[in-house]
Amino acid sequence: MTDWETLTPLLVYIQANLDQDLGLAALGSRADLSPAHLQRVFKAAIGETPKGYVTRLRVERAAFCLLAHETAVAEIGAQCGFQRPETFIRAFRRRFGKSPGAYRLSGRAGAAVRARERREALTDLPFELSQTRLIALRPTHLAFRRHVGPYEAVPESLFDELERWAVRRRLRGPRIWIGIGHDAPGTTQAAQLRFDAALVVPGPFEPSGVIGYQLLAGGPHAVTTHVGPYETLGAAYAMIAPRLGAFTEYEPVWLPALEVYHAARISVRFALNHTDICLPLRRNSVALGGPPPMAG
Repeated sequence: MTDWETLTPLLVYIQANLDQDLGLAALGSRADLSPAHLQRVFKAAIGETPKGYVTRLRVERAAFCLLAHETAVAEIGAQCGFQRPETFIRAFRRRFGKSPGAYRLSGRAGAAVRARERREALTDLPFELSQTRLIALRPTHLAFRRHVGPYEAVPESLFDELERWAVRRRLRGPRIWIGIGHDAPGTTQAAQLRFDAALVVPGPFEPSGVIGYQLLAGGPHAVTTHVGPYETLGAAYAMIAPRLGAFTEYEPVWLPALEVYHAARISVRFALNHTDICLPLRRNSVALGGPPPMAG
């Protein structure tokens, strides 16, 4: 087992607890490693120090929230684990070269233009989308294999590894395959994007080898079925995004983005794949009554 694989449970813990104490001592205790040893192992395996990795995830999550949410800048910083506003601003400037407020203003204007241009270029792509429905997903146990790099470069062999693992474990079918995108391409560099190829399992288990474990929290999601080749999923997200405004009782959280694949085996060669694109939502503080809406 490589150091990267040994650290997988710790990486899962970090991504789920960005607002908690993620200092070197706390992470070392979590991983049952001395702080000095964790520092060496982490840097060798991940290419960043634990502090650098945590700070980058916090800043990139904050950058995404600044564009996607209406929450005040200071509150976003606190939600992403920065205890003091000045610490948040300094870290943000180092990563993006501008203050959080300036990033929000310039980023939203640019994002709106890019989204419009992308939608206009999508009319001839070979895929179909269903209406977008509000569905509450239940908490789900997952076995997963992580890919770090461009989303379009995720190898289907990760799902094959999960299948072999499930067979060794004698897990009964049918299989439910899920893809999880943890980062936004607009705020995280392509080489650092995190994608989990995942398989639904009956319950928690002790990770071993290259296969990790995580609990998918569930909750309300905007769910759209995409029919077409996997290479058109990126275009589908651009078309789905404007629909989320129909869910007036909710605001989009956006990440992590889930893809539930209606297939016995994942293959890029199939042209008519059915995939549920599930984008997380959270309820507004002032919710209206009435039945769940549909968009599309």
